[in-house]
Amino acid sequence: MTTTQKGIYLGDGQWATKDGNLLATKQVGKRFLNKEFTVDRGSDATYVDRDGLIKQFSTPLTNLVQNGDFEELSDDLVTNGSFDTDSDWTKQIGWSISGGTANCDGTNFAQLYQTNVLTQNKTYKVTYTISSYVSGSIRVKLGNSTNGLDNNANGTYTQYIYFNETNLTFHFRSNSFIGSIDNVSVQQVDPNDYWTLGSDWSIGDNALVGNSSITENEQRIFTTSVSRFLKITFDAVVTSGEVAVYMEGSSKQWVSTTGSYTIYANSSAFDLEIDGRNSNPFTGSITNVSVQDITPIDDKPRIDFTNDTEGHLLLEPESRNLITDSENLKDGYSTTESSVDLNDAVSPDGTTTANKFNSTATPSSISKTHANSSALFHTTSIFLKKGTIDIVTLSVNGGTPAISASTTVNLTSGTITASSGNGSITPTITNYGNDWYRITASSTSNGNTASPTVLIVNSSTTANGYFYMWGLQFEGLPYATSYIPTAGSLVTRTAETCTGAGDVDDFDSTAGILYAEIAALADDGTSRHISINDGTAANKVEIYYDSTTNEITGHVNVNGASSAFFQEVVTSVLDFNKVALKYKTNDFSIFINGSRLDTDTSGVTFSSNTLNNLSFDKGNGTLDFYGKVKAIKVIKGAVVEDTESPEYLTTQTFHKTFNALATANGYTII
Repeated sequence: MTTTQKGIYLGDGQWATKDGNLLATKQVGKRFLNKEFTVDRGSDATYVDRDGLIKQFSTPLTNLVQNGDFEELSDDLVTNGSFDTDSDWTKQIGWSISGGTANCDGTNFAQLYQTNVLTQNKTYKVTYTISSYVSGSIRVKLGNSTNGLDNNANGTYTQYIYFNETNLTFHFRSNSFIGSIDNVSVQQVDPNDYWTLGSDWSIGDNALVGNSSITENEQRIFTTSVSRFLKITFDAVVTSGEVAVYMEGSSKQWVSTTGSYTIYANSSAFDLEIDGRNSNPFTGSITNVSVQDITPIDDKPRIDFTNDTEGHLLLEPESRNLITDSENLKDGYSTTESSVDLNDAVSPDGTTTANKFNSTATPSSISKTHANSSALFHTTSIFLKKGTIDIVTLSVNGGTPAISASTTVNLTSGTITASSGNGSITPTITNYGNDWYRITASSTSNGNTASPTVLIVNSSTTANGYFYMWGLQFEGLPYATSYIPTAGSLVTRTAETCTGAGDVDDFDSTAGILYAEIAALADDGTSRHISINDGTAANKVEIYYDSTTNEITGHVNVNGASSAFFQEVVTSVLDFNKVALKYKTNDFSIFINGSRLDTDTSGVTFSSNTLNNLSFDKGNGTLDFYGKVKAIKVIKGAVVEDTESPEYLTTQTFHKTFNALATANGYTII
């Protein structure tokens, strides 16, 4: 699908959004011209949000579960619960109503009640206040025999009671109670009957409560059996036993510790189910249940905040995670002097889905053989967090022809301490906050690699200890792309493109400036282009990463012939570099990070009305730009203000204005 963006302005560092898409906004007293981009991506993708957590797109990002927090209540079912009048209640001997309270004189078994209040097989929330207490106790009673707790002190009391009788009367019963009650409320829990409860389950204080349950609770969330990729989240309080939240017919991931959980599932089922384990019955509670359909529906540009407090547009090539269950590093893994606990700590996405690696001797490790790959490069990556162990090795080894890559890191200092088998591909370690680091190990290959094995090793001298791990990824690229979660199958994130801004009226073909603040995904020698063009590669003004590593090129091509060509070395293309390419007949120059690095006083530019498009490619749809973008600007015509000069552009911070701007008569850069 295609999502068309109407240009972008970011006020005070906040990304403006509407319907999930970027939005142009206009500030009072400032003017700008915004033009359309088209962002294409055929599948879902993740990004790092402003809080540093890994998030996942979906459309719509809505909770398909009704009453997932178990908070929905009916209107009050009793009348005159405030006892404003001496009516609506039936009073047995010993009860009276006056002064806004119902009062009992200690008569044993005396009842105060209303009839036809209740409905069979429902749960009720009952609230009332005791005042002027002297002695005895009072009890809520539903029907003939469903009893609440006895209370014998001043205070406000709330009870959740399941009712399954045919007598629909709501009672208060005195056990020699001397005192008063008021503020009586009776509300049905889950009044719309969203949940079907199994035996030994009940709805309590904003939670589904299990009591040695071995039966299912369910809610129908779909009406058609179409295969979907689903994200299931919930909070569990586990007193004992195990519980699973899952789609009907799919595999169950049992939870045995208190925490917040995220589970991904491919399913064509109708119903969400919650089930205690027969062999280990569950006692505890479940709440905040959410199911989101994250099957890709439409395409959204990703604004990513990885190591960047202001954010950037992220564009990536196609990649597939060859790990079939990226957050379960226990099932199917071979262990050496070690064990793994699932869902033991908060992961980089903010849920309790991190795996705990427990070492009992040194060396200790886990390993698993994964899917075949035919790529020429391979990169494995994982998120790691120190515990009592902070020296960890990630390695991958293939079959025929063999691949081999290994990276050892210190999770206290956040540094790589050793690596091997990577050839010219540099291993990386990236800080994701909260002591989480993502590390990579990469290797070249000569062709098909059969059954590569990923190995995670305790490389410290600490025999007995632990560390945390999450989000394993293995992909056929010389670098790691953004995290691709999997749950039972391989997942492919298709390539993204960003094209199509402006028309012939927005550009001056004879003179102007193309400005970009960009960073590469990897220093792999691949050319990635941003250009003003005429829809071909014959006429273009372009900035791109050169095929030579750590070089940025500025190029002006007129009618298929080079008019200006600048190739400049930068400290690192992985860092954000501010590049301005000025073009005018006999006046070409390139500026990077505030310095003019080269000029050319010969050469021609284009005929009027030649350039008609700003695109993230070479001009002819090839060599799409993959990388990070903080700003794009186009200055139309000769420079008329200092704030439009290349020097100014390449020394300022425009991360709040990712714009396709054509500054023309009456318009100024903001």
